[in-house]
Amino acid sequence: MRTLFLMLGAVAVVLVVLVAYWGITFYLTVQVSKKLIEAAVPYTKSGDNTNAVLVLGDSTAVGVGADSPEDTVAGRVSSYLNASSVENYSVSGALTREVPAQAANAKFSQYRLILIQTGGNDITRFRSAKEGAEDLRAAHGTLPAADRVVIISAGDVGGATLFPFFIRPSHTKLNNEYHAAFAQVAEDTGVTYVNFGNAPATTMINDRPDLYLSPDGLHPSSEGYALWFDTIKPSL
Repeated sequence: MRTLFLMLGAVAVVLVVLVAYWGITFYLTVQVSKKLIEAAVPYTKSGDNTNAVLVLGDSTAVGVGADSPEDTVAGRVSSYLNASSVENYSVSGALTREVPAQAANAKFSQYRLILIQTGGNDITRFRSAKEGAEDLRAAHGTLPAADRVVIISAGDVGGATLFPFFIRPSHTKLNNEYHAAFAQVAEDTGVTYVNFGNAPATTMINDRPDLYLSPDGLHPSSEGYALWFDTIKPSL
């Protein structure tokens, strides 16, 4: 019996050490993420509405983790479309339900493209895909006119090395539910949803987080945003 207690005690000590390690590592990485968020500058371009782009969404739309604004999805889209102007009202930490407030800042009544990058924060906060989809559907009704609306969400939050391994499967499962729910909203509303859940880019990022994720283990790096852009380019 004494041996059993000793074994249980040893296991308890190991668990405490592991939890402490995960907690400290998570805290330090979150501090890195905060610094990246503070340093990030969304890509914008002043001009008229002859070929204007409107960008809405969360930190991935801001481009947190990229080396420069030009390396973000918005920056790459602007270059590819030779945009006359780019308005970017995305906010780090934004939920999908906050997209309408961002859209209210739009200067023009007509855009060549509206790019919405959203859902990641809803997933990390474990909001249901049904709630997220309802928010996205409501947001669609607040958008100005556009030749094309393209929506993307996180590829696989469960692949983010920021989070402990025991949380990641739940994030992946919920992320896949979001992909399905967002795709249905896009079909119902006649806009384009690029499903990163089925994209090779997501597999590549999960296989090489050291290259395709920024130092916080959550946001894409410049190389990761390049993969995202290549994935949505056929839909532009």
